[in-house]
Amino acid sequence: MVPTARSFLVNPLSRSKLRPQRIADFPKVYRDALAYWSTFRNLGFSSDDIFFGFGTVSGEPDIVHLQLQTQGRAFTVVVGQARSETYTKATKAWRRLCEVVHKSTVEERTANARAHLIGSDTQYLLVFCEGIASKGIVIPELIPPVAASAPN
Repeated sequence: MVPTARSFLVNPLSRSKLRPQRIADFPKVYRDALAYWSTFRNLGFSSDDIFFGFGTVSGEPDIVHLQLQTQGRAFTVVVGQARSETYTKATKAWRRLCEVVHKSTVEERTANARAHLIGSDTQYLLVFCEGIASKGIVIPELIPPVAASAPN
């Protein structure tokens, strides 16, 4: 049998052969992790203090989570379970999502945050902030601004 030009083409309908090009192309658990990451950043925490994690949390396997490590304390938010993922696949997917986010528009990132409960429900955001504060972590964006000079 002689190979044809068509046999060398990737099936254009196969999503498994394509790399995700938009935030919406990623599984929900990773989009949710991005929403939490964005919330941490919007609350004034440095990206150097936010860590992506995958593994066993509280006895549950295959958990995607984010951990905020700052001010000598840690706060972990469980994002969701990613069954049949390995650590390598999960971290690779997160890195790829980060690459896509850097190339995305502000509107696309905002839409992702609003699609998540933390971006659409202020009550949930308040509970989230209370959870962070309960660990003894001061939220930078909730600190009242300090006057540039002391009153005379």
